[in-house]
Amino acid sequence: MSTSLAAVMRAFDDGRDRSELYRGWRAGLNAGLTHPAILSKMTLRPGITQAAQAHLLVGTRAGKDIATLVRERPQLFEPFESALLRMGEESGQLEQMLTQLADFHQRQHKLILKVKQWLSYPMFVSLVAVLILPIPLIFQGRMAAYWTATIVGLLGWTTLGGAMLARLAQRYQRRPAFVRARFARTLALCIGAGLPLGRSALLAADASGDPALAQQLRRLGERGLTSRPLSETLAGSVVMTPEFQAGLLVAEQTGDFASSIGRLAELYEDGFR
Repeated sequence: MSTSLAAVMRAFDDGRDRSELYRGWRAGLNAGLTHPAILSKMTLRPGITQAAQAHLLVGTRAGKDIATLVRERPQLFEPFESALLRMGEESGQLEQMLTQLADFHQRQHKLILKVKQWLSYPMFVSLVAVLILPIPLIFQGRMAAYWTATIVGLLGWTTLGGAMLARLAQRYQRRPAFVRARFARTLALCIGAGLPLGRSALLAADASGDPALAQQLRRLGERGLTSRPLSETLAGSVVMTPEFQAGLLVAEQTGDFASSIGRLAELYEDGFR
């Protein structure tokens, strides 16, 4: 995947594009259209979502089912997306899954906007540095050297700046508040869709963006995650704050994750820490 500045900025908007894809797909199914007819009429911005649309379009035109297509190109879909799309098709509830996925990605894009806002300052400072640092060359009467240094600096800023931006974004998104928001949202979504608790917890850990949490749950596996309460398994992890523990205990006792963990996800996405 390209790490140019333009490519990274496009990647930040993938949540918005993904929400448009799923919302339009759902609307087409509700109108009685076929998968190829729906996907062929969508116009998306270049990026991973457009690649996913193209893959789905070619595959459905060839008569392949959705489950086969998401397995063929797993890099185009998040693990929880693949699971929900397969489950939706197999259970006849694809429209419902598409609606939930569209809402999920719309909320995730809202979080990404906060990341972009935080990144704007360091990127602005680095751009100003590229323009200002060569200024002494002007006072030395070396205008050609100044323009050469500035142009080279700008080229480096636009090409290599993407890698720096991606690292800063990844660091910011691994803050506990963002990890909790993504974990809670994905957990509530997967369980609400009917996936088993163990599978839902693994998918939520993958979606959280926290490697340590994902590794911790993968070591246990689905069977290990269902052998004891999830509230015990997550004890000491980055997501286990007092309010999350309380919400999880309520969900485990009532079986209603949407009203507890789902509500917490909304609070986290709105900035609650």
